[in-house]
Amino acid sequence: MPDNLNLQLRVAKERMFRLHKAERKREHLLSRVYEQERLIRQLELQLESEQADVEQLTRLSLINLFHTILRSKTEQLELERQQVLTATLQLETAKQTLLDAQNDLIQVGDDLANYQRAAEDYKKLMAVKESALLNAPLLSRELERIDDSIEEQKLRVKELQEALTAGKLVVDSLTDTSNSLEKAENWGKWDLWGGGGLISTHAKHSHVDDAKRFIHEANHHIQNFRDELNDLNGSFQIEIDISGTLKMADYWFDGLISDWIVQGRITNSQSQTLSAINKIRPVVSQLHNELSAAETKLADLITKRIHWIEESSLDS
Repeated sequence: MPDNLNLQLRVAKERMFRLHKAERKREHLLSRVYEQERLIRQLELQLESEQADVEQLTRLSLINLFHTILRSKTEQLELERQQVLTATLQLETAKQTLLDAQNDLIQVGDDLANYQRAAEDYKKLMAVKESALLNAPLLSRELERIDDSIEEQKLRVKELQEALTAGKLVVDSLTDTSNSLEKAENWGKWDLWGGGGLISTHAKHSHVDDAKRFIHEANHHIQNFRDELNDLNGSFQIEIDISGTLKMADYWFDGLISDWIVQGRITNSQSQTLSAINKIRPVVSQLHNELSAAETKLADLITKRIHWIEESSLDS
């Protein structure tokens, strides 16, 4: 039974390979058919145009007379006929290529029909093989070890995803803060130069209010970001120390006295915010790389599990 099961599994895997190959070939052929149909439409229009030129030269007309003067009518007619011939040959070639692709699609359709149950059969046989392995003491322990590694890696991927999401929220809030501060700073300069008045003052303070709201959001997101990094169980080594700076920036927005002081505080807050962004972005980038590596490792573990089940001998 074990030998027969392994043989069935190998056959099912081969059939599934053929199925996937046929699916890829179908997509390629469908694209080729579309391109050839488009080319044929273009060539048919071109051929119609070339034939019209030939017909025009065979009739007496002002254009005919023009060609007679500048070039012999026979030479021009021969040239136009060659162009008709070339267009005709191109069109026939395109039609034959289209026919070949359509015939290939028919063959691929037959292959897909023959292998349509391949994936389902393979999955069922793998379930039978896995069940048999779980009933073999030594093999079951190895399978459990493999599964534990996969589950551990899945958890690692999930934690990195959550940390990356939290980090992006921090960067987004800080970027919004910086954008609002930049607008407030520009309006403030205009106000200080005496060109603004009530409108520029109102706009400046409106953007300051926006920046203050974004700073509060950033502080909240930074705390969540720290928590997510802590959940990585120390496997991700990074130091982030900007929340105190942001709280100072938050404080600077309170108790604003005069426009000159406000402008200085806006500029200072912008500097601190940009500094915070420059500290967070490399961490987010590092997390992105860590996540990509973790996802690749998880995919490798799953692939190795599949291969182990396929190749394990139930006779041992």
